[in-house]
Amino acid sequence: MKRLMLLIFCLCSTSYLFAIDNITLKLGSITGAGWQTEGVVIQWHWLSDNQVALQLNIDALILAELKKPLQNIILTCSRAEYNKKQIFCPSSILQINSDLLDKPEFHLSFSYYFKSQRIHFEIDKLAIAGGKLSLRADYAPPKWQISLNTNKVDLDNFLIKINDFKELPKNLRFGGMIKDLTIDIFGDSHKVRGFSINGETSALNFSNTADTTKSGENMAMKVALKAKIIRSLHPLSQHQIKKRQNTQLLKKEKKYIVQGKLTLNQGKINIGYVHIDAKNNPVTLLIDLGWVADDYLNIHNFTLIQPDIIHLTGNGEFGINEEGWKTNALHLQAARTPFQPFYTHYLQAELDQNSQWSQLAFSGEVEARLDWEKEKSYYMIRLYHINLEDKKKRFGLNGVHGKVQWHSHETRLPSHLHWESGYIAHAIPLGASQLRANLNSHRITLLAPWYQPILLGDDANEGAIRIDKFSLENIGKENISWQLQGKLYPIFLSKLSTALGWLPLSGQLSGNIPLISYRNKQLKMDGKLKMRIFDGDIVINTLSLDNPFGNEPELKADIEITKINLKTLTETFKEFGEIQGQLSGYIKQLHLVDWKPVSFDAYIGTPEDDTEPHKISQKAIKNLSSLGGGAAANAISRSVLMFFEDFYYQRIGWGCRLEKEICQMKGAGSASNGYYIIKGGWIPRIDIIGYEESVNWNMLISRIQTVINATGNLSSPVVD
Repeated sequence: MKRLMLLIFCLCSTSYLFAIDNITLKLGSITGAGWQTEGVVIQWHWLSDNQVALQLNIDALILAELKKPLQNIILTCSRAEYNKKQIFCPSSILQINSDLLDKPEFHLSFSYYFKSQRIHFEIDKLAIAGGKLSLRADYAPPKWQISLNTNKVDLDNFLIKINDFKELPKNLRFGGMIKDLTIDIFGDSHKVRGFSINGETSALNFSNTADTTKSGENMAMKVALKAKIIRSLHPLSQHQIKKRQNTQLLKKEKKYIVQGKLTLNQGKINIGYVHIDAKNNPVTLLIDLGWVADDYLNIHNFTLIQPDIIHLTGNGEFGINEEGWKTNALHLQAARTPFQPFYTHYLQAELDQNSQWSQLAFSGEVEARLDWEKEKSYYMIRLYHINLEDKKKRFGLNGVHGKVQWHSHETRLPSHLHWESGYIAHAIPLGASQLRANLNSHRITLLAPWYQPILLGDDANEGAIRIDKFSLENIGKENISWQLQGKLYPIFLSKLSTALGWLPLSGQLSGNIPLISYRNKQLKMDGKLKMRIFDGDIVINTLSLDNPFGNEPELKADIEITKINLKTLTETFKEFGEIQGQLSGYIKQLHLVDWKPVSFDAYIGTPEDDTEPHKISQKAIKNLSSLGGGAAANAISRSVLMFFEDFYYQRIGWGCRLEKEICQMKGAGSASNGYYIIKGGWIPRIDIIGYEESVNWNMLISRIQTVINATGNLSSPVVD
């Protein structure tokens, strides 16, 4: 452009000296830095002493950054003013026959100052992509600046047109409307020194087919950004020197200093783990950062504000190389804000992938802090009067408050939580409780016994669980381990069954919880776990569980049953029939794989020191007889069973030793042709004899299921 202006000035001076009315100058090809013209023709017509008419024809303009040239360019200035200082055309028409433009013609004004070689031109309302583009440029060697304004430009259409001339990234997709956007760029020589962007967009969308974690939907934004570019020389690191394999010790660094404000009035933005949703609440981002491409990003300060949802401030430093981004330091502070809208806008989209977490409802307020550096890190969240409830009513907590903090090294930063009430399993109430623990690196340790009331009994020591010892190590690693120890205060089964809507149960769950540990994918109990139920005791003497979270968990246990009251038990399951007396027994060497029995030795029967009456109803006899095989039931049906409602017995006993899917059956004693399931006592007396001493396990299960189906409500309670 400078060369063309100089030629035009020479022509104007020539006409003034020699009174030439018309000149046509064919220049052919002209080449400059990054550009080339072909078929250049200048036509000049003298109008008066200081006015001329000009026309410039260019067959092709080739720019290094464009895939194909701009062709058939015609610049017509019907009246240009000139003098010894400048040439000025206030209104000219530029015509470019290209698919890039909606209309080939648009207005252009320009001026050229001969001494300073300054060039200034303006383009007004160039029609492109359904909108208008205006351009102002000023060049005064060595400095230059350009101001570009777009109005109502369809971005989809614009990028399609641009892609014909310049290769765009194939993975990126953009769409939407640029309503009113101004871009100012300035620099010197051929280098950009800074730029600013001001304006707004509507219905803007973007996506990355190579990285689905980055996208934007229906974004209406206002942008006010300015950037300064600093070029300098810096020493190379030892790694860079080795990589380059030369002795050059300095590198050129181009650093961007960016400051500004972005307001998202509508739409969503997803970038990695960051999800911003401006639904009903505009989001404002204030930034101040320094960026060196392929080296580092230093965020000096940023503020993210969404009224009534989040007010986040922070700073950070990130390394950038061919392997990607690396966080060197990050500091965030979230001011106290309502939890439910924060969860809805910023957490739910991520947690929706886990259906259990997506069913939560919150109220209350929360604030948080994050300090992360290479050598150490710290997280803190403070809760204010949080109410948490599962939408399916599986659990809930009310009045939660406290502080949870985690540090990678510091061990003297306790976390504490308090809650006023709650529930689990739909209807089991929880009382007020508090929890104190230390979270450090990959470890959680209980700092004080945790006491949680359950079912809220009248006695202070009724209906509660107390955890005296708990620690969890190697969180997030394969070798995760934990251990706990505590006590179970009497939880009465009558209250539990009433709360859950089960059949009324009798007895209680209570006792010491021995040391239970999980290490090397094995859960192990060191001690005995005792539960009291139906006026008797069930004691788990040994317990181990290998690979509990794998495909085939393996359980081994020994269980002892002592003096279960049969009257209490059968009163609960009335459809089975009434039995009086006691039952004791065992399950030895229990071995389950994938929760299916492989082997065990089990027996339940009348204890030797049973002092309870031994009485059994006709209905109970019929159900027990089916466990001994069809012959036992047939023999009974032909006996005196039809004449009496109740009978007396001496002993009850039934057991199975399982090996290789075959149960070796046993009972209360040997009979002449089998084994006693019930050995009769006083008159009226009746014996129930099992005739099959070896029974297929699946067949035995089928018989038990038949008894359950026949008695209706005998099935065990199920918690949904």
